[in-house]
Amino acid sequence: MLSDKALKDIRACLSSCDELINGRFIFAENIIAKILQNISDSPEIYALIAECMKNFNFDKEFNRAKVKLPTKDGYFVVPESKSIILPLVFCILVDIRDKKINFHEFLKNYFMSENLSEFENFSQTLIVPFKNAIMYCFDLEEQNNGQNEKQINAEKFDIFAKSNVQANDTTKQDDENGKKQEIEKINENNFNQKVAWFTKGVEVIAKQMIDELQSDKKLNNILKSDAIYLLNAILNCCETNDTNNLSAYIVAVDYVFKPIKSLKFLTKELKSKLIEFYNEN
Repeated sequence: MLSDKALKDIRACLSSCDELINGRFIFAENIIAKILQNISDSPEIYALIAECMKNFNFDKEFNRAKVKLPTKDGYFVVPESKSIILPLVFCILVDIRDKKINFHEFLKNYFMSENLSEFENFSQTLIVPFKNAIMYCFDLEEQNNGQNEKQINAEKFDIFAKSNVQANDTTKQDDENGKKQEIEKINENNFNQKVAWFTKGVEVIAKQMIDELQSDKKLNNILKSDAIYLLNAILNCCETNDTNNLSAYIVAVDYVFKPIKSLKFLTKELKSKLIEFYNEN
């Protein structure tokens, strides 16, 4: 449970992130310095990023995220894993502050966009996921007029569903059967999409876990071998859309990976994918 002081410090950092997201390029470097100061002032965020920095290779992840094309504008691909987003964006902000990254050139080379300014694209691509990762790790959730996005979407779906299932007393039986078949078809398509989203998300996290394990030189070899074996079983289930065994393996991960500190946040993300999948079904 976060203390009032800890929560206040975390929200100060989130507020500075919002200030950068909604701000302008001319003030950006000052706000970046403010975000970094907020991180330094928050023992909780500082410890979180320090934990993520273990086994993190900035040069490798930074170069992997930058995509430079010979004939088109380059772009920046942020990894899905929150345990990589946090140290990656933190290091980028530090390098911008310390002038190791030419901010103007960085924006020009990787954040050109038809719909957004380079700075707006930078903020949406890097700062929004960074802020969301902090909120996720501390179990915070933004409110939208007292309702979170899932509640709003659920209400919209409920309104839509009610407007489409009102019965007409004069409707014939064959029309009712046709509607039922259509609803069943829609439900089946929705379920298949959820399975695809679930397995793809799990696959990305499992591969990231394998990378982390293989780079961890201090981990006991037997434990490492068991963990990689389990992750390969998870990847096989993702390939065949075997959600039943996949769910069982993810539950097993929590037990097997408990001693592996470098996978703490990835394990939490994996469990979160499972919970989201079953909560929506």
